[in-house]
Amino acid sequence: MSDEHAAHFLGGTPEEILEARAASLAQEPAEEDASDRLSMLLFRIGDESYSVDVADVREIFQEYTVTSLPCTPEFILGVTNIRGEILSVTDPAILMSLGRIVGPDDAQAPAVVITNGLVATAIVVDEIGDIVEVAKSALEPPVSIIDRAQVEFVAGSMFIDGAMVGVLNVERVLEPVGSSNHH
Repeated sequence: MSDEHAAHFLGGTPEEILEARAASLAQEPAEEDASDRLSMLLFRIGDESYSVDVADVREIFQEYTVTSLPCTPEFILGVTNIRGEILSVTDPAILMSLGRIVGPDDAQAPAVVITNGLVATAIVVDEIGDIVEVAKSALEPPVSIIDRAQVEFVAGSMFIDGAMVGVLNVERVLEPVGSSNHH
């Protein structure tokens, strides 16, 4: 096809076509805005997949020492010292009546420090997964089939790679022990 024939077919001279193409490339993409997306850290508790918003995660660590505390609920495993800061260590499996976290071959379970800006705790999990980007519109209400003991700790659910993933209710997990909502 000659340049003139191509220009006629495409609706203009080569210069006009190039200018139109340059103008279209200079425009902002019409894709979803970053504010419409969530970065979620995936992790496993037992056989179930859960996630938390990366904005609520301060750090992940594998090696730590837990000092148990008397007179605390069973889901508070104790406290740990992370670079001079004393943090509670919470087992979300106990909190949600899913059993308890046990590391592979009795190895220490990984911990994710979650925070709401005022309160922080290290939650132990069976396995840390990937960080995935999802559309906010993919977040659905918690699945109705989950146990009532779990539903208060799950803010929603989403499908990631064809699997149902619960979204941990960080505010509820961080609620102070002894508040009227904790059992």
